[in-house]
Amino acid sequence: MEYGLKIPLSITLPKKTSNILIAGKSGSGKSLSSRWYLWQMLHNRESLVFLSDYKAGEEYEALEGSLSYASGADAVQMIEDFYRFFTEVRKNRLRLQRHYTLFVEEWFGLLTYAETQSKKLKADLLAKVGELLAVSRGLNLGVVLAVQRADAALFSSGSREQFQCVCAFGRTSAEQFRMLGFSGEMEENPTAGYASGQALVLVDGQDGACPIQVPLIANASEMCRDMRRCLDIQPDIRSLIRAAAEGRSTVQ
Repeated sequence: MEYGLKIPLSITLPKKTSNILIAGKSGSGKSLSSRWYLWQMLHNRESLVFLSDYKAGEEYEALEGSLSYASGADAVQMIEDFYRFFTEVRKNRLRLQRHYTLFVEEWFGLLTYAETQSKKLKADLLAKVGELLAVSRGLNLGVVLAVQRADAALFSSGSREQFQCVCAFGRTSAEQFRMLGFSGEMEENPTAGYASGQALVLVDGQDGACPIQVPLIANASEMCRDMRRCLDIQPDIRSLIRAAAEGRSTVQ
């Protein structure tokens, strides 16, 4: 996956950089940048993607109706289904030929909704996403989470340390930098003047934080339509669960 750049930067998804945290307050360009990254994964066939979008904003409106996209309250079920796929893959010791990504938009909002339903549902989501972050990378699976603030309450114990790539969009406070795992980068690369679409990124195996600039997306609606085309030709998560449960060695 490639990033638009102040400094050239790339990451390799399968097994090396499967778990990605994208953080940034409203207006930082986080959502548009997330769509660009997801489009690259799909368009370049780096990964199959399944989206859990509690916010259900206009950014992903073109994806409504796709079996690989769930919005509103249905976003919970997408996470449940991806977790079930993960457990079947692990139980049957499958070696996946493709990479699979669970993308969760507005993780904080989803957890808040879950808590209004029951504390058990919230705890269950935290535990399942935490387990995915801790174990899934070795199975050719990954998780991308988008949040406004990476507070400890949004992660089960230790799971916030399981991201191989951390993106901080827009102006970021010193407190948030510490939450995201940055150290001296606040002094070396201050973000006070950062505009929408500009971020600092930490990638495992690369020295220090890198400033990035997501390129101007001239036609975001066309990009989303292309995302939809890619999603419509990939297998839906339920069919993948069935294939994994049957112990098929190759799950497409």
